[in-house]
Amino acid sequence: MATARFVKTGITPDEYDEMREKLGIGDTPPAGGVFHAAAVGEDGKIRVFEVWDSREQADAWGEKVMAVRTEAGFGDGPPSIEYLEVHKVVQR
Repeated sequence: MATARFVKTGITPDEYDEMREKLGIGDTPPAGGVFHAAAVGEDGKIRVFEVWDSREQADAWGEKVMAVRTEAGFGDGPPSIEYLEVHKVVQR
C-alpha cells in the first residue's frame, strides 16, 4: 500500500542539497519513491513531502539518509516524521 510521509528535517537548504549530493541522488527518486518535494518552512528549515510504494521502502531509504545526516553532523537530532496511508495521488 502506498505511504506518504511528512518530514520536518531540521536542516537548512544548503545542508539538504549537500545531503542529496552525498547520497548520489539526481532528479530521480530512489527505488520505491513515487514523489518527492522539499520546501522551506518559516524557520528556514527544509520540510519534505514524499509518496512511496510502501512504508518498508520509505523506512529503508530513511535509514540511508539518517546515516549520511549523522556522518555530516546535520540537524539537532532525528527528524520528525509523520506517516499517512495514501488515499489518492493526482499528478499533472
